[in-house]
Amino acid sequence: MNLGASNHDHNAHSSAGGGGGGREDCWSDGATSTLIEAWGDRYLRLNRGNLRQKNWQEVADAVNSDRGGVKPKKTDVQCKNRMDTLKRKYKLERGKLQPSKWTFFNRIDALIGGDPSANKKLPGFTFTIKPKPKSLSQGVKSTENSFDDDDGDDDEVRKKQRVEDVGLSDAAACRELARAILKFGEIYERIESSKQQQMMELEKQRIEFTKDLEFQRMNMLVDAQLEMEKLKRQNHFTRSGKQQKSENRN
Repeated sequence: MNLGASNHDHNAHSSAGGGGGGREDCWSDGATSTLIEAWGDRYLRLNRGNLRQKNWQEVADAVNSDRGGVKPKKTDVQCKNRMDTLKRKYKLERGKLQPSKWTFFNRIDALIGGDPSANKKLPGFTFTIKPKPKSLSQGVKSTENSFDDDDGDDDEVRKKQRVEDVGLSDAAACRELARAILKFGEIYERIESSKQQQMMELEKQRIEFTKDLEFQRMNMLVDAQLEMEKLKRQNHFTRSGKQQKSENRN
């Protein structure tokens, strides 16, 4: 009886700590922690972009693998719904006046705390794509100290912040690469346009040259025809003169 009650209390605590409810009450703290880790890694690699279906499948595989194959296994849709629930929970906790005691607040804050799309509805704050200010980081540390968090949580937050900084560096590199590609595309387009214009000029010259040749050929044919007509007339006059002389002699 005591063992059953203990397991029941542990499942209820896991459900409450993860912020889930309803269909997601079977998510444990361990599975939720693995989910946040797997999702956050791909979220940063995509420069804070939305995960595709194959990415969510990879997240589900990571969650199921970490849980040692315990059934029921999580699907990609369940993982996505769970993360949506965690994000909504984070926004509610972030909007409170008192510091949040939620287990996963610091980890999710390290991932989406500097994302404007995650905080645009919160009053009284202005967020940018830059890394979190020093004062905000100190506020997070003081909050952690006030609730006697262990050193492991501090290491986890710092690790997430380093991952975030790397993600921002990757984003800057991607922007530079995109600008270089655009510039190369503009140069290539100008070269192709110049080539096309040259080809059009060559084609125009070829047409003009063909017309000149055709005109000269027609003139030669006309001159030849006139020359032949002239020779025919001369021959006709010559034969007529000879015939008339012959008749006069007779």
